[in-house]
Amino acid sequence: MPKNEATNELPLRLAVPASYPASPTRDVRGRLLGGEAEIGAALVISPADIRATLEGISLDGDEAVFTLDREVSFSGPAMIAPETDLPIETDVFRIGFDAGITGSFTPGQEIDVEIAMGRIGVTVQSITENEIVVRAPGTIAIDTYERQPDYGRARIYDGDAQISEGRVGMEGYADQRELRTVRATNITRVAHRVSSDDRCGRHGHSGGVLWLTGLSGSGKSTLAVELEIALFNRGYQVYVLDGDNIRHGLNANLGFSPEDRSENIRRVGEVAALFARAGFIAVSAFISPYQSDRERARAAAGEDFHEIFVNAGLETCEQRDPKGLYKQARAGKIPDFTGISAPYEAPDHPDLIVDTENLDVAESVAVMIDYISEQFTVRD
Repeated sequence: MPKNEATNELPLRLAVPASYPASPTRDVRGRLLGGEAEIGAALVISPADIRATLEGISLDGDEAVFTLDREVSFSGPAMIAPETDLPIETDVFRIGFDAGITGSFTPGQEIDVEIAMGRIGVTVQSITENEIVVRAPGTIAIDTYERQPDYGRARIYDGDAQISEGRVGMEGYADQRELRTVRATNITRVAHRVSSDDRCGRHGHSGGVLWLTGLSGSGKSTLAVELEIALFNRGYQVYVLDGDNIRHGLNANLGFSPEDRSENIRRVGEVAALFARAGFIAVSAFISPYQSDRERARAAAGEDFHEIFVNAGLETCEQRDPKGLYKQARAGKIPDFTGISAPYEAPDHPDLIVDTENLDVAESVAVMIDYISEQFTVRD
């Protein structure tokens, strides 16, 4: 029962550096952060979600070599942990500070952050009084300070100089592990005999996904249904996937926690992609507050995905408050409400911006129709 004597009360964590050789191996060397390693233990390598059994271990100070029952390979930093106590998988997280130092950062700034997993480059996404939100270039494994203070610290570097230290948090953001794990086995894709060109020829236009994202009250649902009738009257095959409608059926079992919000968008993204492949224009009207989730929806539809930012500021949306949700959120009756107690990540590079703060409904629909006529193939 080998263990790190100083930190064996902590959950097992072996940090594998980004510089690890890419060739497959059963013997994995890393920095043992803490915990007790049992031979025969079921382990998971994150963020690749590779599962293996521990067959042997040797210790050398803070380093250890885990011998696994299968060969594994690495393409970046990783964390090995027992399947009963896994770290979070994410590409975005918070770093909280003591008062008075967030002025040192600017949105878009690139910094290095050293966390339990190792040192990684991140981009500052947003800044509040005592906190920054940072985005990694890919999915990483982290532990939050709230859950494990020993693992949840972050040291921030500008080059070789450490400029601050903070606490890792995930408030308002989802653990993406469940969204990335494929559990189905013995499945094979079935090819269609009807091509996209065939469908375009039948419908008179190519299929695609118009993904409307924006704050509650920005006008997404109103624009979606008005756009639907306008396109339908022009001969397009079009269907609206609306957030509230979807939650009455397909996603009726999901709430509004960060994890449920992400799963909501994952499902809708896959459904919208199916509509697009069938030759329809799927108009998806969802707050979809997380950039990672929208990127996942884009990946499902590929080049047929069009991200449309329905842009109206929080103050304007709160003044409109068509469903009375902001009033309830301000009164503490709705937890995790986007823009108030949960984050909204505005698109960095949307395919189209519709300024509903300054354009009325007819003008906004006209902007979208102009975009569609340019972007979607129409049969002569």
